[in-house]
Amino acid sequence: MKLISDLPLARFDTDRAAGMRSNANWLTDAWASDSTRILVVQEGNVPVTDDVSLIWVKPSAISEPLEQVRDSAVLLGVDTDHTYIALVNDVASLDAISWLSLRGIGSQLSSRDVGLAIAAVALNSWHATHKYCPRCGTATLVVQAGWARHCPTDNSEHYPRTEPAMIAAVNDDKDRILLGRRNEWQPGWFSTLAGFVEAGESAEACVVREVFEEAGVHVDPSSLIYLGSQPWPFPASLMLGYRATAVSTELAREEAEMAEVRWFSKEEFEAACIKQELRLPNDSTIAFHLIQHWYGKPIPTEWTRK
Repeated sequence: MKLISDLPLARFDTDRAAGMRSNANWLTDAWASDSTRILVVQEGNVPVTDDVSLIWVKPSAISEPLEQVRDSAVLLGVDTDHTYIALVNDVASLDAISWLSLRGIGSQLSSRDVGLAIAAVALNSWHATHKYCPRCGTATLVVQAGWARHCPTDNSEHYPRTEPAMIAAVNDDKDRILLGRRNEWQPGWFSTLAGFVEAGESAEACVVREVFEEAGVHVDPSSLIYLGSQPWPFPASLMLGYRATAVSTELAREEAEMAEVRWFSKEEFEAACIKQELRLPNDSTIAFHLIQHWYGKPIPTEWTRK
């Protein structure tokens, strides 16, 4: 079974230029160049045009002085035409622009833009919540072009967190799919089952554990097929997608988390979606693509929740 090749937030075709991060003058040089392009991030959202393209600006469009934004600048990458920078931590503003989340528009952006923006949003969240050393509590300094923080007291360095989580399209021997609705979701909102990998646990063991905990269904560990991954930086997840086969079908939902868990045949799934009794995750999510992979043909966007 081939990997899913079109996961929207996993696309990236720009050199991240890791070799430039140790250059102490990288930002000064980039700020003085007319080929530099800047993406401003505000509260985890990105600026977009009416036709849903990212708005990149030159350094001259930033009204705040360089020294004011220096500690919030992140080197995203380079290509033959431009150096790409993000300004995070809400230090700069742009007027009369729409700000949207990558949750909703990721599938509409180019590979270049989504690959750069997903890193910018992830680093925005990390810098906002990791300003102090976890060892001694000292305020840390931004280093390595925004990709690390340094503690001047104990000389430790700290790097962005990535939290692995599994997500699985579970099928039974009748090729039905197992979908669930979390307690906080609206009626009709369903998705594949997912959960965070615990300390000392493999992603495969997590699939088996989470499916049983949330739905009471036993999964055959030998049936697991890895289908791909994509970042989900809200705030710091990496979603690992699997296909799995159930060896039991009786349902026993975890009431603390799940409002419903249900098996759907393809006919039941299609009928429920057409009647809008079943609303799916949008097409920026790996859940959508796992469901579509099972369904075997394109899923209309009208079946998804916005």
